[in-house]
Amino acid sequence: MQDAVSVDSDREVDEFARTDDLAGVDRGRQRCECDHGDDEGYQPCGRKAKWRVTVDCVCGEGHPRRVEILCSRCMRTLRQIQGREAITVRRL
Repeated sequence: MQDAVSVDSDREVDEFARTDDLAGVDRGRQRCECDHGDDEGYQPCGRKAKWRVTVDCVCGEGHPRRVEILCSRCMRTLRQIQGREAITVRRL
């Protein structure tokens, strides 16, 4: 059974996802996204990424899960900080 859905004709709907927007899509060699910057700005790690990591919120506020593309070193550091039960790791 299908439900009828009305769409505002004034709003344009983009139905196609760009591969640049999708984490984990094979786009060649991916680089670690871990932030090694300071308070002034984001500075990515840049080492070869090997892991797609999903991180659960541990602060108790119920924030949405986030996905990061990390190298092995940054993934180990994240596990130490967040705890093993808060993250799910998959190889790229």
